[in-house]
Amino acid sequence: MRNKKVFFTLLISQILFGLFTIVWFFVALMSVMIFDSPGSANLFWPVVLFIINWLYPVALILSIIVSWILYRFGKMKTAVTVAMVPLIWVLAFAVLFIIASLS
Repeated sequence: MRNKKVFFTLLISQILFGLFTIVWFFVALMSVMIFDSPGSANLFWPVVLFIINWLYPVALILSIIVSWILYRFGKMKTAVTVAMVPLIWVLAFAVLFIIASLS
């Protein structure tokens, strides 16, 4: 182990993001309801939201691979930064959940 603090940061964050995949799965199943109304498949924003939602596992897998490669090459700050990319989806989901619960 090169840097224990970075190692455990990467490990714990990626385990938590992996667990969030369970929540994402249910959200992804419901995301097809974006296209429920007639003509919504031709609108721009529902398609963009659908694609962004389905990019979470791609971003998670890529961030895991790239962050461990960067860790191996000794680029610790960059490795932690890349490992936190899936946090964008988690925070967006949390904000939407809070907004939905307030209204």
